Amino acid sequence: MAIMTGDTIKNKYESSRLHLGILIIAILIAYIKVFHAGFMTWDDGEYVLHNNDIRSFDPVNVRAWFSSYYIGNYHPLTMVSYAIDFMIGKQNALIYHVTGILLHICNTCLLYLFIKRIQPQPLIALFVALVFAVHPSQTESVSWIGERKTILFAFFYLLALVQYTKYVVTPSASGMALVFIWGAAAMLSKGMAVPLPLSLLAVDIWMGRNLKVSRPWVEKLPLIILSVIMGMVAIKAQESGKFLDWHPQYGGGETILYAGYAYVQYIIHFLVPAQLSVIYPYPEGGAGVMQYLFSVLALFILCMGVWSYRRQWYVLCGGIAFYTVNIVLLLQFIQFGDSLMADRYLYVAGIGILYPAVYYAYTWLGKRSRQAVPPAIMGIVAGVFLVMTFFRNDIWLSDFNFFNAMLDTFPNSAVAQYSVGAQLMKMGEYDKAELHMDKAVRIDPNNYKAWHNKGSLHLRQGRPMEALEALDKSIAINDYYKAHFTRAMLHEGTGKPDLALADIDKVLVVQPQNARAWYIKADCQEQMGKMDAALDNYNKAIEYESAEPLFFIRRGLLYGKMRKNTPAINDLNTAVALNPANGEALYYRGIIKYQNGISPCADLQGALQHGYRQAQPAIDKMCKK
Repeated sequence: MAIMTGDTIKNKYESSRLHLGILIIAILIAYIKVFHAGFMTWDDGEYVLHNNDIRSFDPVNVRAWFSSYYIGNYHPLTMVSYAIDFMIGKQNALIYHVTGILLHICNTCLLYLFIKRIQPQPLIALFVALVFAVHPSQTESVSWIGERKTILFAFFYLLALVQYTKYVVTPSASGMALVFIWGAAAMLSKGMAVPLPLSLLAVDIWMGRNLKVSRPWVEKLPLIILSVIMGMVAIKAQESGKFLDWHPQYGGGETILYAGYAYVQYIIHFLVPAQLSVIYPYPEGGAGVMQYLFSVLALFILCMGVWSYRRQWYVLCGGIAFYTVNIVLLLQFIQFGDSLMADRYLYVAGIGILYPAVYYAYTWLGKRSRQAVPPAIMGIVAGVFLVMTFFRNDIWLSDFNFFNAMLDTFPNSAVAQYSVGAQLMKMGEYDKAELHMDKAVRIDPNNYKAWHNKGSLHLRQGRPMEALEALDKSIAINDYYKAHFTRAMLHEGTGKPDLALADIDKVLVVQPQNARAWYIKADCQEQMGKMDAALDNYNKAIEYESAEPLFFIRRGLLYGKMRKNTPAINDLNTAVALNPANGEALYYRGIIKYQNGISPCADLQGALQHGYRQAQPAIDKMCKK
């Protein structure tokens, strides 16, 4: 065995520092645009902007992180990370993006260390990590604030892999316990971490361990038990968000065909990252020739994994095993969500493709060319990916870029159509939005989100009957809480508070801390003359969203109706303090002042100056000399 001298150790350390520096600089260049990105409407609101659970570390919120599901996921440590960001920067998107990019840097460095531990060539480790760092498919996980769970679970997952390589070399109970701790943290960050015990078996293959003896299997039993438990929790979470069984029209045979198709498509997308998309809908017209062909190819790859193990081609076998165990649960055998594939699912699984690809390409080139050729070619590939990632991050700079990119890739996708329509609706371009909504429901008449968005659009257009028809269809297809919320708004605004209450109660079952839902409930009860109940629910709304002036205005007016003038004035004072340019708050404060013998004129004049025209008649009546 060669003895490492002091100079050898120094050179090795300096080489690692140089490689890590290259990785960090490459990531900063590739993702520099993201520092200027904001929040996306796609889940960022539910996770950050409207999520009261992350606004402090009080015991109620901490308990909620560990006892609640969020958008069909159980990931308490992800909620902790959002809470830390909120503590630092409140709702400044830059803070969340900085955290995301820092996590990606950490993950890249951990991958570099991991690959160095399972094979001897530092340049192979460098290029595996470099391609991982700048691969364009990673942008969905890194640049999207709502996908924090993927890069966070990957951080702990990679820590577990690195620790496991130490354990293999120097076995100890404490070493395996640390693997278990990192694995548990990964699973508490995202359910996608449950394949970790099987990934460790892939690492065993990469490191040449003997799998015919019992130890590599027995040592993972505690982690396997945890994975089974957390897998069941993940399924329960998906059920809670009604994300399961979205495609009941596909039977067992078609499900297997789509799984085989996706298995191979992920490999193709990773090796040749062209036509990437934020969604990959099911192929039009059902399973066809390509699905059969790719399913056969998937079976061939799996057989290749077995054959390569027998031939002791451990890099290839371990890669196939690692990729397979990390992607198999995401191949829609259990149907969830409205798309067949997603780039974020390759963030960890792609390592199983990447390591063998770099290893064999680098080795093959090294045997057939000069020493400088393999690094040069690998550097060119990484450089191309870096440029692709740099430009791909444009889609994360605005909602319109995001959804339009989706539509450009899949113009016949209902999801793409209603998503672009929703964005145009928010921009006030209702006629254009309607064209997309109509196309979405024509493409997929059973898409409840498309019908919900269509109903929301008609509500904004002032077409309540058409809105009600669309929302009824959405709820008939899937008992969608957002459709109940929108229908409650419709009933509230058309003088049907009893119907609105029935809908809003269903929303509050799913989102008990939805401040706007409590406000609607309070308003409906006030319409029905139930003043005490309305007051209780205005209090709830303010408890969950204490920075919304409207809630204080309405509670203040209710206090006024109840002849409680002091709390009425206090609430309107709070509303004005929250937004001094709120003409409505100034107007009603003036009215209540007048009723109590206090001059309202300054408030009424202020309301008029801020565009509240109803103040003019009051000024004419109450402020004559």
